[in-house]
Amino acid sequence: MAKSTGRLRNEETRLAILDATRSELASRGWDTLSFERIAAVAGVGKQTLYRWWPTKAALVSEMVTAGGILPVGPVAVSDDVHADVTAWMLAVARVYDDPDAAAVLQAIIAAVAEDADLSANYDERITTAARTRLAERLRLAVEAGALPPDLRIDTVTQVFLAMVLWCLVTRRPLDGTLVKDLVAATLPVPPDGYALT
Repeated sequence: MAKSTGRLRNEETRLAILDATRSELASRGWDTLSFERIAAVAGVGKQTLYRWWPTKAALVSEMVTAGGILPVGPVAVSDDVHADVTAWMLAVARVYDDPDAAAVLQAIIAAVAEDADLSANYDERITTAARTRLAERLRLAVEAGALPPDLRIDTVTQVFLAMVLWCLVTRRPLDGTLVKDLVAATLPVPPDGYALT
């Protein structure tokens, strides 16, 4: 029983530290993030953080792994792929209407520029997952003849995610007009559908 309680305490402590890290990133950013402040907010000793994570980049990397940084669901499937992609992009944008959520991702973007391991984890856990969801919807549209068979799906998905991140970095709102313009520019509208091969 004591062993189980110890594991529970460790998990509770870990979650408290990850929550504190997220809070500190939102309020202070990456440059001033420190183990001292995180430990104080989490209510743990600073030595606990150093024992579990050698650097603040390693700690932020685990926070990214824990999820919730870019919480996006699958793209809806209707008879209008342009409307589906537009709605999905706007749903992503609404997540970052919350200033704290936007600040956390802005801080992580600053962090990945300095740490290769964190950059790889960020790409796997955040951007790849979102690109995969979008790519699945675009492939269905290509198969249905709603988009051209030679559509460069990989490139299109990267453009969409780059726009989200650019808006976050520059603090420009990702509004309906911008999203609709992007969809229109990257996803051609066929007059009568594309011929299937």
